[in-house]
Amino acid sequence: GGTAEARDLAGLLAADPAPGWRVTSSLAGRVSTPRLPPGEVRVGGFGGAEGLAAWLTGHRVDALVDATHPFAAAMSRHAAEAAARTDVPLLVLRRPGWTPAPGDDWHDAGSLTEAAGQLPSLGRRVFLTTGRMGLAAFAALDELWFLVRSVEPPGEPAPSRTEVLLDRGPFTLAGERELLRRHRIDVVVTKDSGGAAT
Repeated sequence: GGTAEARDLAGLLAADPAPGWRVTSSLAGRVSTPRLPPGEVRVGGFGGAEGLAAWLTGHRVDALVDATHPFAAAMSRHAAEAAARTDVPLLVLRRPGWTPAPGDDWHDAGSLTEAAGQLPSLGRRVFLTTGRMGLAAFAALDELWFLVRSVEPPGEPAPSRTEVLLDRGPFTLAGERELLRRHRIDVVVTKDSGGAAT
């Protein structure tokens, strides 16, 4: 879980008393105060595919739903392996990625390091919405100014010219436009997480 879609699905399943669903959502634990979905919640890793398979068996799980963030590749891989090991049906819930619109100026990057390499030629005032975990990739870019938005304070290393904005979506289009205007942002770095929440 951990996505808005995962919370919505957990709410729908937990609210339907007819089949007697017992819903447990698993959160990675990267945020100290996550938005909790309805039903039972467990926080933290399983210990890879083997640990997840043991948990599925030990809790007599009938179905597994992978509704993780699009960038949680390891968890999705572990879910597929654990489901195969235990013969538990697996449903993968993925929202479609964003698509460019006329007038957009997108520059794709395969990693945060690649994005950092492109930045000096794209702008001077950067809105960074990639989360607090990948800030080190941008730490050497002292000539740029960064507005970093994350749910919790980021750690070091970080770019020397950084302002931190602690906030949690969903965000509105009007609010995002005002934020870009107020901070004179000329380039945005974000992960294509799809959906309409960002």
